[in-house]
Amino acid sequence: MLFRGLASHWPAVGSWTPEQLKQRYPDVEVNALIGLPSSGVLFPQDQREYERTLSFSRFVDTMMTASPAAPCYLAYKRAGDLFDPSDYDVDSLTPDDGYSTDTRVWIGSAGTRSMLHSDLKDNFFCQIWGEKRVTLLPWRDSRAAYPFPDNLVNSRVDLADADLDRFPRLRGARFHHASVGPGDVLFIPRGCWHDIRSTTPSISVNHWFGKPQGVRAYLRLLGRLGPAFWYPAARDFVRHGVLGREERTTFFFSPPSTGKRLYDAVRWGDFSRDNDPHRDS
Repeated sequence: MLFRGLASHWPAVGSWTPEQLKQRYPDVEVNALIGLPSSGVLFPQDQREYERTLSFSRFVDTMMTASPAAPCYLAYKRAGDLFDPSDYDVDSLTPDDGYSTDTRVWIGSAGTRSMLHSDLKDNFFCQIWGEKRVTLLPWRDSRAAYPFPDNLVNSRVDLADADLDRFPRLRGARFHHASVGPGDVLFIPRGCWHDIRSTTPSISVNHWFGKPQGVRAYLRLLGRLGPAFWYPAARDFVRHGVLGREERTTFFFSPPSTGKRLYDAVRWGDFSRDNDPHRDS
């Protein structure tokens, strides 16, 4: 559901331009991704190849001159660690239901991508500056998202260059599309697959809230996906759950493997226990 202009009264909308933020926070040190690939699936790659530590001022200069063929991204950063929370009134959008919330900021050049994936919580995606294009796929069509065998929340598909012979279920998938601009707020239900791309240099805030999607939904999906997905889940249940071996961080943040999440559900009664990033700066 798209709410046009719902956040247009926020101080951030209108004052969070790259140049104004550069003047307010010139020397803040950030860890950004520079010269990202413009095609292909990002999740299995190692983000350390693209990581650079630089001042916020220098990042803005780099962002504004970056080519869409090699975009740069300050992605998945806790908004309150960088900017004044009074600038974005996300709390007014959600009920005080006792569940934890998480607010992140995304700043990048044209061509940045958050590839097709699914989140455990409801999400308000708030566009502050610039424009983005969002593609949504309902949870019930998860088989058409072609998740990775070891991780049911990340897709193997680059929607901009999808191989329909390799991923034939895409032909019948019920995709929905939306363009968001300054002040727009898009509600993305928990579990709903989404692919988000910047069509211009862009600044966004997202806010996760509410009760996480439960383990039963993922067990049903795992059952539908078949034996090719069962072995990785069992392997990671033992390797990263029972034996406690650390999982490898790849892109933006690596969500726990399906097997590790199942272990957490059995051991702690919490499928989303390790949903915070392993790497966060």
